[in-house]
Amino acid sequence: MAAPKRTVLILDNDEVTRDLYRRELERRFDVVAVNNEQEAWDAMTACAVDGIVLEPAALEDEDWAFVARLRTSDAHRRVPIVVCSTMDARRRGAELGAVAYLIKPVTPQLLSRTLQSAMQDASPILGSKSSAR
Repeated sequence: MAAPKRTVLILDNDEVTRDLYRRELERRFDVVAVNNEQEAWDAMTACAVDGIVLEPAALEDEDWAFVARLRTSDAHRRVPIVVCSTMDARRRGAELGAVAYLIKPVTPQLLSRTLQSAMQDASPILGSKSSAR
């Protein structure tokens, strides 16, 4: 029996980019693509997320409060975040624990390889609070 696919959340406010990344990532992962922070929180409440692709331009503020909130949440603090952005804010991404920072344009294949590498040693997140992560 094949292992279940891990789930990746794409948070990007550009529909064309979301669709481009989703098509490639669905070869390897279950993908949830959202447009804004609220949709991201709703999706993460509905299902366990094993990795996040983040375009900071989709965030509601310049302080990246969404990422800071993730890092203080027991359920999400260990979820690897790959920043994929038109902005060069690598320092801010690193400060908040992003595992990789890719400057657009990013090929979907590079993004897929980067996510695979980021999640390689991490076990899939289980839906229960008792799962160790």
